[in-house]
Amino acid sequence: MRYRNTLGKILFKLAVTMLAVGATATTGLSVTIAGAAEPVREAHDTYCIACHTTSVYTRDNRLASDYDALRAQVDRWQSTISLSWSKEEIDQMAAWLAKNFYQMPCPDRC
Repeated sequence: MRYRNTLGKILFKLAVTMLAVGATATTGLSVTIAGAAEPVREAHDTYCIACHTTSVYTRDNRLASDYDALRAQVDRWQSTISLSWSKEEIDQMAAWLAKNFYQMPCPDRC
């Protein structure tokens, strides 16, 4: 029974993400890092929170233990949901997450 609940949650989150991406693509609206008023936060709230809450950033077993691992996760997930972010956009999101949630230092390249 638990498997069905977990699978159901994953499928629901995937459907929400696909709807968000599809609605953006079909209406010609673009919630990209480059085109929004508060671009990184808005992109985060549109794409990242569609699949998980901010608690993923503070859990004990989080995957991102340093900046490079965090950036790799941003790159992984933007690719998974076909956002096609540029290197700069991935860097901006990783730096924003490092500052706002992870409280980890961002390398000089940020």
